[in-house]
Amino acid sequence: MSWPQYFPPECPPADSQDLEVTVFRLVRSLPPTIEDFKPALVEYPHRNFSPDKLCMACGVSVFSKLNEIIDKRDAFKALRNRKIAKGLISQGDGPLLLSNKDSHITWWSKIQAPHINFAEAVNE
Repeated sequence: MSWPQYFPPECPPADSQDLEVTVFRLVRSLPPTIEDFKPALVEYPHRNFSPDKLCMACGVSVFSKLNEIIDKRDAFKALRNRKIAKGLISQGDGPLLLSNKDSHITWWSKIQAPHINFAEAVNE
């Protein structure tokens, strides 16, 4: 697969992995739509990302632990109205880079409709 032209060289990074993992994503609507899976670079085109953050801004942020995405949502006023969707990223859906400090994962999706594998996270 060729990545979008806005991806910098060496993105996704060489240490990203092709894994199957259940994740949580902050979304604006339930059920989620394709609009809920835009990378930060696309969603915020006027934001200036530093060169060392540019590749990460081309991916989509998800979390493997529900409590950590709740904490993230509660910590930022701009995110407090977001809902939480749960989904399965399968091998072949795109490379993942796991954070060293928490359950945050950056996902460079290879699929056209990533939202179809996500639904409301209820009774977790």
